[in-house]
Amino acid sequence: MRLVPDARQTQREPMGFHEKVLTESDARPVAFVGRVDVPLSNDLTMVQSHGWLQSKDANVMCVARRSFACALGILSAISLSFSARAQVIHGAVSSAVGAGRVPGAVVLLVDSSLATRARALTSDSGTFFIGVGAAGRFHLKVMRIGFRPTESPVFDLRRDTTIDLALADIPVILPAVTTRDRNDCRLHPDTTEAGLLTFALWDQARTAILAAAITLEQHDYRFAKLLHLRVYDAKQHALRDIALRETETRGSTPWTSLPAEQLRRNGYMAQDDSGMTFYAPDLEVLLSPYFTEEHCFQLATAAPPDSTLVGIEFEPAEHPRHVEIRGTLWLDAASKELRRLGFTFVNLPVSADTLLGGRVDFERLTTGAWILPSWNIRMPTPVRSGVTRINSSDFRSRTVVSGHGRWELSTDYIRVAGGDVRAVRRGGVDEAILWRRPTGNARVRAVAPGDTGQGAAGAIIRLAGSPFGGNADITGHVRFEQVLPGTYLFEASTPLLDALDATAERATVTVHAGELAEGVVRLKSLGSAAAEVCQVRELDRNTAVIAGHVLYGDDPVAKVRVSLEWVGGDPTVESRDDGYFRFCGVPTGKLILVRASRDKLMVTTTVTIAPNEIVRPLELRLQP
Repeated sequence: MRLVPDARQTQREPMGFHEKVLTESDARPVAFVGRVDVPLSNDLTMVQSHGWLQSKDANVMCVARRSFACALGILSAISLSFSARAQVIHGAVSSAVGAGRVPGAVVLLVDSSLATRARALTSDSGTFFIGVGAAGRFHLKVMRIGFRPTESPVFDLRRDTTIDLALADIPVILPAVTTRDRNDCRLHPDTTEAGLLTFALWDQARTAILAAAITLEQHDYRFAKLLHLRVYDAKQHALRDIALRETETRGSTPWTSLPAEQLRRNGYMAQDDSGMTFYAPDLEVLLSPYFTEEHCFQLATAAPPDSTLVGIEFEPAEHPRHVEIRGTLWLDAASKELRRLGFTFVNLPVSADTLLGGRVDFERLTTGAWILPSWNIRMPTPVRSGVTRINSSDFRSRTVVSGHGRWELSTDYIRVAGGDVRAVRRGGVDEAILWRRPTGNARVRAVAPGDTGQGAAGAIIRLAGSPFGGNADITGHVRFEQVLPGTYLFEASTPLLDALDATAERATVTVHAGELAEGVVRLKSLGSAAAEVCQVRELDRNTAVIAGHVLYGDDPVAKVRVSLEWVGGDPTVESRDDGYFRFCGVPTGKLILVRASRDKLMVTTTVTIAPNEIVRPLELRLQP
């Protein structure tokens, strides 16, 4: 390890500065404390030719060889002035064997109590930067996947410093294990081969988790990702609802967990009057003392999802009093790189707890940074007496329920919330893409109601739960490109079906990377859709539906009183929050007066619905 002054912070001194002796008996450089050079303040100058050290402010002149106390006083003042501000360590990590810089190495700044004070990840050029809150006595620990950690000598940090580190390049050798002792779950090297291997694998996994956490907190990378919430019918093994949202962020953990100590006390499920919330462990939780203290670790006994993987299982060390987790960390057996974390909830008050849990994938970029390309959490549905409504628009693990009584968990419907990274960039908008997830395509065909199978040209085909959609071509097809792998719902509609606000027919399509997935969705007949929204078996032949929105300018207006008048009828409704209104049972062939008003705004118009017309869309624009 080589420690040198930071040229960006240190004023260049005359040749021979570090050889100037300020003690009568010691020839060591006095401006060198421990292993870090301490610069002189701008208020001090070295007059080397005469051997004087002069303070400009105090007008004090000391003869270096004769006034050791004076020199110590000045150096103490220097030390105090520099310890009052934050320190910065710049550096580089290189390989002792390969003689090249090492990207993606984790650098920890460890204090005298062995606590980690700061952390960094070396860039693709092998450099790093660490900001330190205050001066002190530290050493650096460098962790690189596939190799044993390297630690620097202890040094005193008093100023901004540049440090070059050369790694020992001692590879991690995983011992061959023929037996697994399930009774020994201690996470430290011991005399058993299984214990040694478990500890070695955890050390490699922890390095990857640290690297991913540092990557996210540095905000150097931009992530384009798709957030999703899917609701599955567990009994029918079918996707029932979906919400999708494309977003882009800089850094930040993609999901929110509770602090580790709160999880230790209360577990991974919280309950209040409005519902139940489930939590997944974030990266800081996995790195916390809680995780290693409250869980047993052993080599995985289950078959790996891939023959190239080796796993570490973890489970609560004692029978938990609250909802806890158990799971497996899967690593690549050859490279020692962490690939996946899978977990399930433990101690849930339902029998299907093995279905409920989550998964987080890990991947290393060419720059050495680590990302989480995919994550999800699988949750039951909390229910109680009353009506349960799953809110599938906010991507949170909360179910809104109207009703009273004791909360219970149901596994009839499983909610899966998560996200997939689409692409990773670094720097500005025009920066090249560093990583991109392979995508597939989907082609969906809308067919007319009935059994003819005729393509519904012009029909609207949408990706359910998203703003994406298009109008079908002459054969009834719409093509969706660059779709992330996964299972989706596609629905077909028309402008008149949209006016009714009826539920659309849907088709399930599963997309695979590099493939074209095809699906067929049948349009709902207009008559059956109208009967559905009007809650009748079928519409009267002489009646129709009037439906639309109330607007002021281009904005929808809620709680507007909308009324119809005709000879023999005068129904009234109030517009919804999105401005929507609907009237059923409106007679055909008659003049209808339509009014809408709120406060000092109003609009009046007339319509006549033709015979055999099922729905009349109507847009009402309020005027002062």
